[in-house]
Amino acid sequence: MLGEPRLNVYVLDSEISPRLRERLRAQVQTAVRTLPRWTFGLLTIRMQELGVTGLTLVVEPTPPVEDVRPLSLGDIEGRPAARLRPRLSGESIDWPQDPRYLAAKAVAFLAAPAADSPFWQRWADALEADHLREEAANSSPSWRDETDAGLLVEMFAAYALRDGHQRWSDLPAVHAFLHEWRDESA
Repeated sequence: MLGEPRLNVYVLDSEISPRLRERLRAQVQTAVRTLPRWTFGLLTIRMQELGVTGLTLVVEPTPPVEDVRPLSLGDIEGRPAARLRPRLSGESIDWPQDPRYLAAKAVAFLAAPAADSPFWQRWADALEADHLREEAANSSPSWRDETDAGLLVEMFAAYALRDGHQRWSDLPAVHAFLHEWRDESA
């Protein structure tokens, strides 16, 4: 468990050594602790909305030969949950993406309001104002059919880790939206 709010971290895999399990847990905890404090404020707000005292972050190691996404988002028992999937080879841990970035994306998903919240229309308006969907699709065709929630997760992670980056000047509506959401946690 990580401080307040409670982010319950579970490492799944009965086949790994206790030492490796602890290393995985430590790496995830380090990644989560590097996130700005305000991200946990958003988690607290979401947990209050859900009436829960904690949310789940599962670490599910995979063999290095499997081609799986490094992050899976969904729910467990009707609550949002995230699953991180590092690749293990012996005692070696390979994170397909920066663990801080994966942790930030997981927190974004966990903290996002319910689907019927006005939040999502405001987010859609920011996406439209900055033509983010088109820009993303131009950078990679795989983004063409990305959901609003998927774009939020990506942009939140970038914002949480690099709010001061000059690239934000190209996305003023998205940046303003994320800044406004961050301020809700204060």
